Amino acid sequence: MFSDVDKEIAYVRGVVSARFSVYETRVTPQAVQFLVTVDPATMEARFEDLRKELVPKDYIPVLTKEKGEHSILVQRRAPQRFVGLQVNVVLFVLTVITTMMAGASVWAGYEDIDWLTPAAWAYGGLFFTLPLLAILGIHEMGHYVVAKRYQVRASLPFFIPAPGLILGTFGAMISMRDPLPNRKALLDVGASGPILGLLTAIPVTLLGFALTAANPHPIPLNSGGSAAINIPPLYQILSMIVPVPQDSLIHPMAFAGWVGLFVTALNLFPAGQLDGGHIARAVLGERAKYVSWGFLGLMFFLGLYFQYLGWLIIAMFILLLGARHPPPLNDLTRLDTKRHVFGVGMAAVFLLSFVAVPLYPIEPHTAIQFEAPGATGVPLTQLNASVARNGTNQTAFWIHNTGNVNTTVNLTLDLPNFPSNLNVSFVSLSVGNRSIPVETSYANFTFDATESANVTLAFDATGYTDSRTMLTFSVRARVMSDALNRPEDVALPVTLLVA
Repeated sequence: MFSDVDKEIAYVRGVVSARFSVYETRVTPQAVQFLVTVDPATMEARFEDLRKELVPKDYIPVLTKEKGEHSILVQRRAPQRFVGLQVNVVLFVLTVITTMMAGASVWAGYEDIDWLTPAAWAYGGLFFTLPLLAILGIHEMGHYVVAKRYQVRASLPFFIPAPGLILGTFGAMISMRDPLPNRKALLDVGASGPILGLLTAIPVTLLGFALTAANPHPIPLNSGGSAAINIPPLYQILSMIVPVPQDSLIHPMAFAGWVGLFVTALNLFPAGQLDGGHIARAVLGERAKYVSWGFLGLMFFLGLYFQYLGWLIIAMFILLLGARHPPPLNDLTRLDTKRHVFGVGMAAVFLLSFVAVPLYPIEPHTAIQFEAPGATGVPLTQLNASVARNGTNQTAFWIHNTGNVNTTVNLTLDLPNFPSNLNVSFVSLSVGNRSIPVETSYANFTFDATESANVTLAFDATGYTDSRTMLTFSVRARVMSDALNRPEDVALPVTLLVA
């Protein structure tokens, strides 16, 4: 009486023998190996037919060639458990929430409004969340549809929320629940997502540029502490099609398009099991492992050289999933010329969409500069003034905000050993069209980046009867902003001639 194992081996041998001439069978505890004779002209089609029968029954066949002999190795797949559709739904809802938060923040920065207002959430959702999730979703559905075409089971997209980040998401992914059958499938499944995502990101970007040009928003003066993007070549090319004004904020939809290009470049990294790793393995075969390790090294270099944590996180993620891409079930059938050309085209898309540092912070910088009236941009290191004995006089100077953040300045007078019958005081201060109240011995004001304060000092020597003299004192400015850990003191020396 045959055991279940014998029946199983007999069944698998019968399925294999129906398609290939088996001349030897080797049984090991892990698998059954069938040495077969193949016809190169029909090998791919016959093995694909074998795969379609065995894989649904949880048998995994692998076609290999060693020492001139072709063999089909068949393993029993361990029972698998997959998460239910409810997980996809919950993650999608959470990602909608986090990207809505990000969209509200992006729109608030674009329109200079509070991010908690209904308008920020509504317009941020329309112009950022919706196009971004469309790009990510269409990208992943490209993988899903092509995998189904090859009769490879795959999950629906898992969207990954990222609360607190400027994008609101770490992207999306699908889970391949069957091994990919051959190099053609590797390339087609790997490239389908980036291509469809790119074809979605391009019109989103162009529409975003059109919205930017229709209503330009100047870059805020107090931009320190915010973030800026580096522009990949493809983004620059698209901006030539729909030009946007210089020194203006890009519309949130144009930012969503930029994210789409960034996601395309990220997925096309030819490392591990990223989309680019699929393509590299399909085109280069076993040699793809050298490219994978090389690009992993590049990511570590970029992360350390530019101090960009994102590349280090992605590199570690790839290492955890496996830097070396597993071969398809049939690794013997080569790609046709059309797919080789297509693989080169995907490499070109990667280069056009890639930047070494995608996002970078605009470092906050707090600084002021004393300037003489009529000498804008020229630092004033010494203020010279005069007053007649028994008389009064005034002199003015400017304080220019040379930083990139909103800054508060407290002005005081430092009058060491000053005669009691000679008075110095603040009499007026203005910032733009705003008149700022002052006290005689101090003044406080706040001004934006690139604004200037006009300060007037008064000298009263009506009680001064001594001989001609030269006195020195200073105007001290205590500079404060959110960018400073503690206030900074700056002084303007003043020489006063009493004649």
